[in-house]
Amino acid sequence: MAKNKVGHIEVPLRRVHIELTNVCDFNCLFCPKAEMKRPYGFMETNLAKRLISEIGEKGIAEKVTFHVMGEPTLHPAFFEILDHACKEGVKVGLTTNGGRLGGETGQRLLDYDLHQIDISLQTPDEKSFVLRKAGALSFERYLKGIFDFFGSYHKGHANTIFKFRFLNTRFPKKSMEERIGPIRVISSTAELRDTFRYWATRIYAMLAVDNEKKELALQRIDSLVAHKWNVVEVCPNVFFETYVLSDWGHAFGDYAIRDAWGGCCFGMRDHFAVLHNGDVILCCVDYDGNTKVGNVSDSSLSEILSSERVGEIVRGFRKMRLVHPYCKKCLGSKSRISWLFKPLVSVAGIKLLKPVFYKNTRLFDK
Repeated sequence: MAKNKVGHIEVPLRRVHIELTNVCDFNCLFCPKAEMKRPYGFMETNLAKRLISEIGEKGIAEKVTFHVMGEPTLHPAFFEILDHACKEGVKVGLTTNGGRLGGETGQRLLDYDLHQIDISLQTPDEKSFVLRKAGALSFERYLKGIFDFFGSYHKGHANTIFKFRFLNTRFPKKSMEERIGPIRVISSTAELRDTFRYWATRIYAMLAVDNEKKELALQRIDSLVAHKWNVVEVCPNVFFETYVLSDWGHAFGDYAIRDAWGGCCFGMRDHFAVLHNGDVILCCVDYDGNTKVGNVSDSSLSEILSSERVGEIVRGFRKMRLVHPYCKKCLGSKSRISWLFKPLVSVAGIKLLKPVFYKNTRLFDK
């Protein structure tokens, strides 16, 4: 069956990331915010609306996700942009650090039927919360705001997907740790299971969940293994996710990198991103806009996705060939052994393992 295309891209993609702003009220030590060289700013409101309209009209993605860097709810016209997406019938995913959910922002969000809300909880206890550098916001007030919002929102919008994201750290030092010191959050399988059980219990105290669903979720939690990506549904439409601490494509490294000899990426395969200044980039990991392929201030998304540059990059990914220099660095390695095998792992993960995970995880069927 012939697939729909916009330019060189098979559509719909799973999502398009729209970075409303790269300004954030947190200064998390594990975030590349301090390494970011591009200026801070906010996307022009009319540009954000035009992007959303084109994505909806052309069927470019299943949803838009307000996320790359920054806290999207800080945009001065956030709710105006959200209103526009609702009017256009475009599904919206919101990724937030959760710090503003206990205030006016959270109260106003209760009126919106979002497709998905991802709360980057990351640090599940008071000790690890210091890694967030959240200013005067205490861990106790932070959690109260999140859970008050979740309880109220879920009552009115039970079909909205909620995802609580946790940071999974590893014992081998990452390059960022050599620069800023140890980062430890969830660092073992036992700690992962205990953390998820505790947070699941907090959720169950708020929602009416039958015992059979609880027991099934707890059994799944007890089968999880740390140091990898995990997603588990703790009750209908409520998920916990871990992701492993990374160096964001060697962003924190002061060492030589061997460019990858090959590999594959999800960029332009299941998503791409638009930064607040209009730059279109290949993937959401590119926090500094190094993979720019065009700018929507002077072109439409369709024109950019039809460009020969994008075509060359997409054809390269299909043949396990990296065209963009930054992709070669991002998938590159310090050691020769890693250099040999990492590209093969990237291809296996993208073409074999992750599609199976998508198929068997309800979160990705929505």
